Amino acid sequence: MLSEEEIWGIYLERNAVWYYDYRRGDPTVPHAALSSDLCSDGYVNSRIVMSDPELVRLLASELVLRIREQTVILPVDWVVGSPYGSITFSYELARQLGARHGFVEKDPKNPGRMVWQGVVIPARARVLRCEELIVTRGTAVEVRLAIENGNPEPVCFLPEVVTAIWRPHLFEPNFGIDITALVRRNDMRTWPQEECLPCKQGSPRLRPKAHWSKFISK
Repeated sequence: MLSEEEIWGIYLERNAVWYYDYRRGDPTVPHAALSSDLCSDGYVNSRIVMSDPELVRLLASELVLRIREQTVILPVDWVVGSPYGSITFSYELARQLGARHGFVEKDPKNPGRMVWQGVVIPARARVLRCEELIVTRGTAVEVRLAIENGNPEPVCFLPEVVTAIWRPHLFEPNFGIDITALVRRNDMRTWPQEECLPCKQGSPRLRPKAHWSKFISK
């Protein structure tokens, strides 16, 4: 079993991690605007790691080892991912667990919401939600709502949500959700815009995935 630092090292080696450099004092240096509309002084670009099938296999196998230590999770009938970064990761996890796989989609009528369509999950099936990265638990709540609204019979949601990387957001309600993560990082902060220190210093807030070269340039 790999340690947290060994797994984190994979992300660092592939230039998939960014931290805001307070020491530079350069107001033109951007900071991260998250999908939750929060600001952050750190970001993990999971897409870089999840684009490598061998790393996806490795990380999923590490997560399986941790899942098998928790009887509250097993057995698993379905693994469900969210759009779109966690689809390959949740698929590989389902394959290694011998479970069925599915993913919710963004609602074309309301991109802020998610929908489940095309496949029916049987009644009382044990469903495990999987993410590649968690900052807030909001996505896990949306995934559950989409599955509940998109299936005719109730399913059994396992209490844990599993992920590769967890960046806990302070003061966030847990919605009754526990998290099993390969790596937990507490060294990246998030704020609403009105409380954001980089914003107050004049730093532009940008979506990291769309401007990654600007974030990692030295």
